[in-house]
Amino acid sequence: MKKLIAVLAILVMVFTFVKVVPSVQAQNVKTIVVYVGKTTGTIDGKSTTLDQAPVIVNGRTLVPIRFISEAFGATVDWNGSTREATIKLLGNTIVLKIDSSTATVNGYTVYLDSPATIIKQTGRTVVPLRFVSDSLGADITWNATEKSVTVKFSEDWIKNPTEITFWNAMQAALGKALTKLIDEFNATHPRYKIVQTAVANYPTLQQKTTAAVASNTPPVIAQARESWVANYMLGNLLTPMEKFVKDPSMGLSQADINDFFPIMWKDGYMPDGKMWMMPFNKSVEVMYYNVDMLKEAGFDHPPKTWDEFATMVKALTKPDGSQWGASLGMSSSDAIVDIWYAMVYEWGGRVLTDDYRNVLFDKDPNALAPVKFLNDLYKNGNIHFTNGYDYQSDFGNKKCAFIFGSVVGFTYVDQAVGGRFKWAQAPIPAGPKGQYTTLSGANVVIFGNKYDSQTVKGAWEFVKWFTSTYQTARWSIDTAYLPVRKSALELPLLKEFIQAHPERRAGFDELPNALIEPITKEWTQAYVDIGAELQKIFLQKISPEDGFKELGAKLRSYIH
Repeated sequence: MKKLIAVLAILVMVFTFVKVVPSVQAQNVKTIVVYVGKTTGTIDGKSTTLDQAPVIVNGRTLVPIRFISEAFGATVDWNGSTREATIKLLGNTIVLKIDSSTATVNGYTVYLDSPATIIKQTGRTVVPLRFVSDSLGADITWNATEKSVTVKFSEDWIKNPTEITFWNAMQAALGKALTKLIDEFNATHPRYKIVQTAVANYPTLQQKTTAAVASNTPPVIAQARESWVANYMLGNLLTPMEKFVKDPSMGLSQADINDFFPIMWKDGYMPDGKMWMMPFNKSVEVMYYNVDMLKEAGFDHPPKTWDEFATMVKALTKPDGSQWGASLGMSSSDAIVDIWYAMVYEWGGRVLTDDYRNVLFDKDPNALAPVKFLNDLYKNGNIHFTNGYDYQSDFGNKKCAFIFGSVVGFTYVDQAVGGRFKWAQAPIPAGPKGQYTTLSGANVVIFGNKYDSQTVKGAWEFVKWFTSTYQTARWSIDTAYLPVRKSALELPLLKEFIQAHPERRAGFDELPNALIEPITKEWTQAYVDIGAELQKIFLQKISPEDGFKELGAKLRSYIH
């Protein structure tokens, strides 16, 4: 019996081994190596001669189109009248036009850092290697010492693309905009397939991701608020984003890094000094106002200071209670917490110390002052507090002239108004010590320590692509989120859009004054507790002074 078991064990090992070998061989990876400035290279280790040496233009490596395409096994057709080259491989089609900054991949327009061009000395057409490789599903490695590029390609990568899970909380119009971009990435990067799971809201996403981290089954990519990430780091599954950013082959150049809005780039760092997140869907808090209502009351511009705001809301309040100056949401994602946080700084106060370890606000009269300011307006009937997103309905029904919320609320405010009057966004009014707003929205993280290198590389390629100049500009137009790169504002499509929609300019103007709320795991609970205490104060269940004492003690029980 023991001999029989031993024989069976050996057979199992043999057949297991036999089964593994074909899957490795089936990859049939082709390896191409070319050198900048040299007409020699290798294909699968065998020397070959190129009719045109690769060149570097605008920091991008360009290679002869026919050599690189045919090395992959693709076909190349040239149309002399249109000066277009068409590359086809395994159902994927690339069309490049000489000296054009755009190309098409499977029907999608792609912007190029460096266009295809003809080298005058040889008459040969060269194309951006990384673009062609990405579009055909190849893998590239750059060797700065040798000035060489290694390209690997397998048909199996295209036939069985690497799936990359992405969890997010984008719903409705935001979800449609994200899905459109994901579909485009998948079509233009056939080696990878982003598979998204969209949940109802941020709290659900946080709960789902936290549970997945605890059970060692996280997604590859996840949207994440800053205060969540400290907990995600504990599972040792999260990869610092700076690892990808600094990668010599696939990372970002210093010019790319400098192109991100500084406040958004800074938002990716945790207190340990490492960058763990990349900006994704970012917004700031703004003031929405009824242009027509202000004009009828004799005001030709929105309030620039809180004193002007107080004057206007008093003037716009009707004695019979049918109309008040402003509506503020207390229990939604556009909560009064965000406005209060900015107002504390506008009055010269502080909420926590810079290391987020000590509570300051309850002993700082400058943090209490804005609460008393709003509370007095509420008691006089000049502002109204609502639950959920009812403040948007108040605004659309002309029950108030002002509301506050994220720039991304633009779409929902527009629906509430329904074209019945003219409205716009404006920066949050300035306080005695200046003008501030809060940066909101989410970042993305990669749980790279859980997955194989190709899956992780694909995740980074998607994040890098999504945050590129052209994609972030389109994301901004479709969703009202802010673009993450400064160069997006220089693109004709975004410049023209803002010119046609000046009411959406406020968020861009406010970015230099944006504040990052505490990047610490305790802030998730603190945010909830602050919102609950502010509700108690504004509903007259406790005085501002006693409310702050109560809140300070509560926060100190877990912030230390």
